[in-house]
Amino acid sequence: MIRFFVVLILSAFAIWGLSWLAHELAWVAQMPSFLYQTLIFVTFGTGLMFRYLYRINKPDTFVQLYLLMMVVKILAFGAYAFFIVLEDRAGATYNIVFFLICYFIFTALEIAFLFQKTKDDQAA
Repeated sequence: MIRFFVVLILSAFAIWGLSWLAHELAWVAQMPSFLYQTLIFVTFGTGLMFRYLYRINKPDTFVQLYLLMMVVKILAFGAYAFFIVLEDRAGATYNIVFFLICYFIFTALEIAFLFQKTKDDQAA
């Protein structure tokens, strides 16, 4: 579990650094106005969800809880995205694209680590 959180934090710093670099090299016209809030929110949400799912040992319970957590995650992140658009209509495109990039990267990390755990649990 520690490896996941190390990779999660390092990924968050890498995303922040690449965002800054993309802005400095003029690959993007402006930085997302919710850069830090989005990065913290998605990192924290992914870490929290992973923590709960990692502790489940029963396969049936794991699948049901994973699906429930995905629904909750989508609803919470959807509400956050809606809030972003309402607060900064001019920068909504940059904010939502950045949010989606973070969401997909962190969800892929979460799935990869959970898959490895379930694979290891089945082998044992």
